[in-house]
This record gives sequence, C-alpha cells and structure tokens, in this order.
Amino acid sequence: MAGGREETVTDKEILQVFEKAEDPALFTGEIANEIGFSNQGTLPRLRELNDKGLIATKKSGRVPMWWITDPGREFLAEDC
Repeated sequence: MAGGREETVTDKEILQVFEKAEDPALFTGEIANEIGFSNQGTLPRLRELNDKGLIATKKSGRVPMWWITDPGREFLAEDC
C-alpha cells in the first residue's frame, strides 16, 4: 500500500469473520468490531474483497450488508 497504513489483517482473517458469524450477512460495524478496525478503516477492505468476488454486498436502506461468496469460501479453504 503506497503511502497508506500497512495492512495488519489479512483477507483470510476478514473472511473468517463471516465463517464464524451466526448470521449469513453482516454490517460493516460488526466486521470492524471483530477485526479491531474502525468502520472507515474496514470499508475499503470490504470493497476490495467485493471487487475480487470474495464477498458480496447489498444495501439495506443506506447501510451495506456483506456476505461471503462461494469463491470466498474456496479462497478461505486454500492452503489450510
């Protein structure tokens, strides 16, 4: 990340939050709490994972919800 903070949480660690959650879809704040980031710090990471096809999103009103996709589960299972 040129000029930005070093990433301290891996993509797999973020995806594991979804696998451990009781709900299939999570709000940004729920994910942020699990990884120890602010909502503002979490949102770009979630957008990156969404761009890679590892998670999907849909807005509930003005608030986005996120869930892991099948490719996300496959990525998570790699090298385990």
